[in-house]
Amino acid sequence: MDFQSVASSTGFVIGALCGLVPLAVAIRKRTLRPGIVGFLACVLSGFACNVWGGLPMIVLTVAVVVSYTYTDKEDPFLSRARLEEVNFEETLGAMVTRRLASLGRAIRAGTRALLRNKAGFLGFVGLAFFFVLTIFGPMLIEYDGKSHYYDRREPGAISLFQGPSREFPLGLDWQGRDILSHIVHGGRALIVTAVQAGALTTVIAVILGASAALLGGFLDRLLNAVANFILTIPQFPLLVVLAGLISFQDRFYLALLLAVLDWPSLMRAVRAQVLSLRERDYVEAAVVLDLGLPHIMLREVLPQMVSYISINMIFSIQGAMYAIVGLVFLGMVPFNEPDWGVMIFMGRSQGALFSSSAASMLLSPVIAVALFQLSLVLFTRSLEEVFNPRLRTGL
Repeated sequence: MDFQSVASSTGFVIGALCGLVPLAVAIRKRTLRPGIVGFLACVLSGFACNVWGGLPMIVLTVAVVVSYTYTDKEDPFLSRARLEEVNFEETLGAMVTRRLASLGRAIRAGTRALLRNKAGFLGFVGLAFFFVLTIFGPMLIEYDGKSHYYDRREPGAISLFQGPSREFPLGLDWQGRDILSHIVHGGRALIVTAVQAGALTTVIAVILGASAALLGGFLDRLLNAVANFILTIPQFPLLVVLAGLISFQDRFYLALLLAVLDWPSLMRAVRAQVLSLRERDYVEAAVVLDLGLPHIMLREVLPQMVSYISINMIFSIQGAMYAIVGLVFLGMVPFNEPDWGVMIFMGRSQGALFSSSAASMLLSPVIAVALFQLSLVLFTRSLEEVFNPRLRTGL
C-alpha cells in the first residue's frame, strides 16, 4: 500500500457508486434520512480507502437502512398467530434481510452507546481527527521534503531551526523544512504498521488460545510451554537485536515480528476465558453434537469475547506503536521520511535538545503520538458498553 497517497478522485467515484446502493434501498423502504447518511458514509469511506473502504461500507449502511423498517412477521414473539400456525421456514432472501436488520440494529445500538459515554466519545473524536489528518491532510498541505539551506535562514542565525510563526505554525526543522507538513504526512505509515501489528497479535493469540483451551492435551501443553518461554525473554532488547539482523524494507514484516513476540500474554488470557466458557451448557451441547471446532470457536465462544478481544487489540496497537517509535529512535529500522519516529531521531541527532527554537521538532511528534495513544485508551471506555447489551440497557 502506498502510505503517501490513499485518498484519490478514483476513490471518490467508487465511494459515490457504492453510496447509491444504500440510497436506493432507502428510497424503496421510504426511509430517506438513513439512506442519505449511508450515501455520505460510503463516499467518505471510498474516497479514503478506495474499494477496500467502499464495499464493506455498503453492507454496513444497507444493514442500518433495513433495520429501520424491518419486521419479521413470522417471529412468534411479534406475530399474534398461534405457535403452531407460525411458519419457521424462510427463503435465502428472507434470511439475508433478517441478518442485515440484526446487524443494523446492533450498529445503531453501538452508536448510541458510543455517544452516551463521554470519555469514549472523546476518544472516538480523537481517532477520527487522526484519520482525517493522515488520510485527507496530505491533499491540503503539500509535503515539504526539500532542504532550504539559504532561502529560510534568518539573518545571524547559526542553524535553520525556527520556532512557530504565522507562516509556519509548528516551526522549521534542521533543514528549514515545515514541521507541520511532516506531522501531516508522517503519521500514516506509523499508525498503519501499529494497527497491523495489533491485529496480527490478536489473531494469533485468539486462534492459539482458543485451540489450546478447546483441544487440550499435548497441543495445550506445547502452546503453553512456547508462550512461557517467549515471556521469559525481555521483549524490547530481543526486538532490538532482531532488528539489527533483519532489514525491514517492508513495514509489514516489522508488524509481523512484533506480533510474533507479543502474542503469548494475550494467548494465555484468551485460553483462560475460553476454559471458563467451555463449561457453559451451550458449548457443551455443541461439543456433544460434534458441530466441529470452527463452529464452536466462531459461533459459540468468540461472540462472547468480542469486547475483551477488541480492548486487548487496542492495547496491542498501543504497545506496537511505542515499540516502533523506540526502534526508529535507536536507529534500528530504515529511515523513510516523513515519519513521526524519524522526526524524533533526527531532532535528537541534530542537536534539537540544545536549542529552544528547535523544541517544536521534538515536541510535535511526541505530542502527536501521545494524543493518538490517549484517544485509543479513551475509546476503550466505550467498547465494553458497545458490545455488552446489559450495559447498553442500564442493567
